[in-house]
Amino acid sequence: MSRSIADASAKSSTKPSAPAPARLPLGLRLLVFAGEQLQQAQTELSRKGEALHEGIHQARKCIRRTRATLALGARVIGPRAQALDDELGRLCRGLSHLRDAQALIEVLQRLEAQAPDRIRAILPAAERLARQRRDEILERALARDPAFQARCLRLQAAQQRLARLDWRAVKEADVAHAIQRSQRRADKAAKRIKKHPDDDEAWHVYRRRLRRLRQQDSLLADLLPALRLSKKRTRDLTDVLGESQDDALLLRHCDSRSPFPSDQRKQLRAIARERLRRIRDG
Repeated sequence: MSRSIADASAKSSTKPSAPAPARLPLGLRLLVFAGEQLQQAQTELSRKGEALHEGIHQARKCIRRTRATLALGARVIGPRAQALDDELGRLCRGLSHLRDAQALIEVLQRLEAQAPDRIRAILPAAERLARQRRDEILERALARDPAFQARCLRLQAAQQRLARLDWRAVKEADVAHAIQRSQRRADKAAKRIKKHPDDDEAWHVYRRRLRRLRQQDSLLADLLPALRLSKKRTRDLTDVLGESQDDALLLRHCDSRSPFPSDQRKQLRAIARERLRRIRDG
């Protein structure tokens, strides 16, 4: 990586980075963006105290944006791109249980403004239990990986591998092919949920593919506007499916390993199922 590209990749921001200047070849602009995201992920995982919970969430977003960018050039970059994507996927999944523990608290907090009185009455106690579980999970994770140093080293290594890929080979036609593939995969997932409306995994796949399409569309808005395929409906659908993911998350935390006692589980399970059914029917 040239010095100018390396310097640009080292910048960090709490928001998605803007694409690199148009004077750079297209592939190198993708590289700069993806490199910045991996650098930002390391910054997010270095947060302290209560802020670390949001840092974990933002780090996962950064990793997903990197993967979405990598997918735009994967066809011509070759097998090494897939190997790197696999590693980034493992890093993201390795943080998922930590994110879920915090997300459960956020779901309960959002329920307070929407749930009936009988549910609101149990939410303070449920939130305390969820917070206790979250803190225990994070404490165990930090005991195994103090200050997330090992994860940050893996992100640094991924950043170096990213820079060694042949980004100069990525042309506009390759990006067009990739965004069309993302659209086809999202359409295929949509057809599956029409056939299997009660399949939780099918809904989860649909949401992931819409999110990938939305991330790529956001990047192309500044990089190559002519290639944008998604419309506002994609953004709206992603937001709605995010709400359904909240309810699915709450439902998963109402099983036998739940932090909640049986009476709370029963009530929370009922409201989660009701909300999930209403969103999906809509």
